[in-house]
Amino acid sequence: SAPSGPESLPVLGPESCAGCGHCCEGIGSPVAVYASRRNYGANHPFRPAGLPAELIAEIEDHFAGLVRGQEPQERCLWFDPALRQCRHYEYRPPLCREYELGGRACLSLRK
Repeated sequence: SAPSGPESLPVLGPESCAGCGHCCEGIGSPVAVYASRRNYGANHPFRPAGLPAELIAEIEDHFAGLVRGQEPQERCLWFDPALRQCRHYEYRPPLCREYELGGRACLSLRK
């Protein structure tokens, strides 16, 4: 006899972030953590080693004294909406590095 209900199939998670970027929208701009503050002096506690000067200048110009949470919330400064990916992925902040591909938050945003 045939099964009485729909078969339960495993839910496959995404295999990459390519072409998605949902986690980069509506959360502000995590790269704001790389902006300078008066009390940091020459040793910024959050910037990765080797962050290019032109990216530092872009961040400083864009945020102009704002701190994380005060920046525009539409999308991350480094998110490319046409390509749906980070423009500077290799320098992404810790928040972005810790975001789990295929995790609960990722799958929720992809629905």
